[in-house]
Amino acid sequence: MRWIFSLLFIVLIGFSVKAGTMNNADDGLYFKKTVTGNFSEIVEKVRENLKNQGFSVITEIDMDKKLNEKLGTDVKPYKILGACNPGYAFKTLQIDDNIGVFLPCKVIVKQMEGNQVEVVSVNPAEMMRMMDNEELTKVAEEVSIKLKAAVEGL
Repeated sequence: MRWIFSLLFIVLIGFSVKAGTMNNADDGLYFKKTVTGNFSEIVEKVRENLKNQGFSVITEIDMDKKLNEKLGTDVKPYKILGACNPGYAFKTLQIDDNIGVFLPCKVIVKQMEGNQVEVVSVNPAEMMRMMDNEELTKVAEEVSIKLKAAVEGL
């Protein structure tokens, strides 16, 4: 009986360790790349890369400015871009009209130390796998390829 509890404990620990690391790019929840350059120029390059992949930036939030304004903090430049590919958005809405809670796809651009800028994009395929809908996952896999190309192309 003791070995059953030991085995269960080992399995649960392994699962917990895996779940605890789900927030990194290695596990596929997002794509990221760190580049050297001017923050504003990198933001424009991200926009250009997204456009080349068929996306438009339909929302933009300057989190640093909002937090600095509302809380009196001193946050480094941190921009959230809402990227939308209308064709894919329409396709997914036809599959599940509640999919809008995941739209638009988020891409963040954040200032790191010195002149390092990190760009991070959601991986829609991984998000849709959680929905357990094969049709949505197929579309999201196509979107993921394009978002990943936009980030990697920096």
